[in-house]
Amino acid sequence: MDDLGDAPATAPLLSVVTPTFNESENLPILVEELHDALDGIDDEIVVADDDSPDGTWRVAEEIARTDPSVRVMRRFHDKGLSAAVLDGMSIARGEYLAVIDADLQHDPTALPAMLDELRSGADVCVGSRATEGGGYGDWSASRRFVSWVATLIARVLLRVPVSDPMSGYFAVSRDRFEAVQGQLTGRGFKILLEFIGQRTKLRVSEIGYTFRNRTHGETKMSPSVIRSYLLAVFELRFGRQVKG
Repeated sequence: MDDLGDAPATAPLLSVVTPTFNESENLPILVEELHDALDGIDDEIVVADDDSPDGTWRVAEEIARTDPSVRVMRRFHDKGLSAAVLDGMSIARGEYLAVIDADLQHDPTALPAMLDELRSGADVCVGSRATEGGGYGDWSASRRFVSWVATLIARVLLRVPVSDPMSGYFAVSRDRFEAVQGQLTGRGFKILLEFIGQRTKLRVSEIGYTFRNRTHGETKMSPSVIRSYLLAVFELRFGRQVKG
């Protein structure tokens, strides 16, 4: 993989990691929204791109040429959302680490409140669609039902202390990341569950946000993604890899 862009001279307070694949239209908008949401907060944006055919990595590099807060990692091996997140976190310099999708469905304005939760002592803060102040937007009844079932399975089997364990929008303290880093597999789409499903004592909080509709690009959600998620839940619960 290539890590393009110099690290900041001093460590920022917050590193925002965004895993990308074919998000060339959305990424410039996301970067602008992050800057607006994090105005006054010392931060960096780490783009971990899976060598996108649409050249998302090239767009990110162009942004980074004039924006020193943006760092770009172009990944060629071990592709996948969770692996990209972990690679991005591995080069992040912040005291706190946040993960946000590049498809603009996660609302960046929730990040300051999530950061405040971590600075107040939480190990993990989840951007939740299912808690007070959150919502699923224009989701269909069928998609809400699938999410409800997946959430119920995770909460019953893993007893995770969150209302939205399927969320891919979260922030962790560096201490929490380093404590579990060696246990994280980086497989599939279960990265949040890997942080909160390790059966260790941790302080978890939630901040509500409303899920937004994708306007550019294609959704990554598919039956195979849901299947991968459910297999991951069983793997974490029973302590062994479940073959799919």
